[in-house]
Amino acid sequence: MPRASTGDPQPTIRASELGEYSYCSRAWWYRHVLKIAPPAAGTGERLSRGVQAHREHGRQVARATALAKIGLALALLGALALVLALVLR
Repeated sequence: MPRASTGDPQPTIRASELGEYSYCSRAWWYRHVLKIAPPAAGTGERLSRGVQAHREHGRQVARATALAKIGLALALLGALALVLALVLR
């Protein structure tokens, strides 16, 4: 996807690129900075393994986020219990 040279030192960022970047910043980097073309559709097993790896990574991120929230809630409950124990002494 070559860009027209306008002589402007600032590159034009398109909305489609923002969508690409938000979906996968690494894929954006490969395509727009390193100029590596994305694999053709239907390239088989390697592509499907990559899709599966992205799904698994997404599940792990969601799990880690949930555990972090639970950990924060438990820490706050522990701090509250400590304060109550000190006050009711």
